[in-house]
Amino acid sequence: MTRALAAAASAALLNVTLASANTTIALEDVPDNVMETAINTAPGVTFERVSIESENGVSIYEFEATDHAGRHIEIDITEDGELEEIEMEHDFDDIPAAVAATLDKTVPGFEPDYVEFSVRQNAPIYVYEFDGSYEGRPVDIEIAEDGELLLFTHGLSS
Repeated sequence: MTRALAAAASAALLNVTLASANTTIALEDVPDNVMETAINTAPGVTFERVSIESENGVSIYEFEATDHAGRHIEIDITEDGELEEIEMEHDFDDIPAAVAATLDKTVPGFEPDYVEFSVRQNAPIYVYEFDGSYEGRPVDIEIAEDGELLLFTHGLSS
């Protein structure tokens, strides 16, 4: 009996530790309120992967799926079932003119490796996220739909 309790306590501790490190979990392990939000946010898609991580002491469930057009989607939902963010793969050629102008002003000639469109909780704007390299260094850029530069990191080359 003592061994069983010790094993259960160790397993619980391991699960808590792994959760803070972005751990893949089974769909059946997702709480009902979180799953309901995911299904209502992206009806008709099949979730391919779910992971859990801890951000500021709050468990965040990240669902990954592919939409009907073949684009990658990520949906982040808090442990209480609140939608935190939706990110969708986006075609670079279809970004708004204001976003393109800010991108060209910030990193002239930049061609991203990956573009995402995101909708965030408590943010009444759409955000375009760009990843790639510029001048031989990794770049991470976020621009609001109105052209406001929200984030620009130009890291060191590896």
